[in-house]
This record gives sequence, C-alpha cells and structure tokens, in this order.
Amino acid sequence: MNFLELCQRLRQDTGSIGTGPETVTSQSGNDARLVSWIRSAWQEIQTERRWLFDWTQGGVTLNTSGTQYAMPTDLDVWERNTLAFDGRKIDVLPWAELEAAPRFTAAALAPDGSLHLNAKPDTAGILTFEYWRTPQNLIANTDVPRMPERFHMAIVYRAHKQYGFYESAPEAVEIATINEAKVMNNLTRSQLPHVDLPESLA
Repeated sequence: MNFLELCQRLRQDTGSIGTGPETVTSQSGNDARLVSWIRSAWQEIQTERRWLFDWTQGGVTLNTSGTQYAMPTDLDVWERNTLAFDGRKIDVLPWAELEAAPRFTAAALAPDGSLHLNAKPDTAGILTFEYWRTPQNLIANTDVPRMPERFHMAIVYRAHKQYGFYESAPEAVEIATINEAKVMNNLTRSQLPHVDLPESLA
C-alpha cells in the first residue's frame, strides 16, 4: 500500500465518516488526523529497530583530483568493513586520525557527513560500501513504505491506536494493540539482522 492507501485503510478500519482522504496534502479535520497518524506510526516503527529493509548498497564516484565527496543523503550508519575501491579494501578511520599519505588507502566521515580520503586516488572509479538508511518520510500520495508490503498493516494498526486514544476508546486501542503485535512479531522474525552465535567450546 502507498501512503494514501494506508490512510484510506485507516479511515475504513476506524469507521470514520466519509470516503477519503482523497489526498495526503492540504487536509484538515479528521482527514488531517488520519494522515498524521499514519505518518507518525511509520516513523515510530522505523526507529524502534535497525531493520533489514533499511540496509542498502551505495557508491561514490571518485576522481583523481579530489579528496572530499558528498555521501548519500539517506546514509545513517555505514558498515565500515565494506568499503572497497577497484577491488581493494579501504580502511575507515576516525575523522581525527585521517592524515595525508602518498597513496589512497583510507577514508573517514567528517563531522558534516562528507567523505574524506587520505589522498587523491590514482584512477577514477566507484567507492562502494554498504550502509543503513535514515528513516523514510512519507510525503506524497504514492510514497510506499520500504518494508515488505505484507507487513504494512502494522502501520495501520499502530495508527489505529492513536485514533483510539483520541476518541477515548480503550476497546479500539486494545484491539489495535493485539493486531499490531501479531504483525510486528512476524516483521521482527523476518527483518531483524541475523546474529551468528559462537559455537560452544564444550
């Protein structure tokens, strides 16, 4: 479901009057609340865990004349051990430890989020890496939450709880909480990073 469809599903499930919202922008009254509840529910879910659907691969095009580059705007945390350039692993150092060297061997993130190299590359190419994205904002009607669609109802149920609080309807809060927990349990099993446990020494 996209942003608008999530809002419409919330209206349907809460039994709110009307058939809208028709759009997620320039709304007022009940439709504005529905839009706000869906948007905030999605933000809350994203910030509760580091989900697999937030992992992605990125790249920065390097040239032979520069040592400072912009990083992807949605970068939250990068996987330091995944940086590579032309098949060669690149070390990631703390910003304060990055120093000039004869050859390009290391990189660091500056406090402003830009990428700095310890030296200019000998050849142009792509610096590749893996990273975790910042939470996604739902803005336009057609924006789709990036988690698998089979879990989208977790957003609706989370927003439904806000409706219940607003309407002072504890029974609505209780039902939405139960339904959300079922979907969130499945989401957790599917979308949390796998942890390899050490083998027993016994």
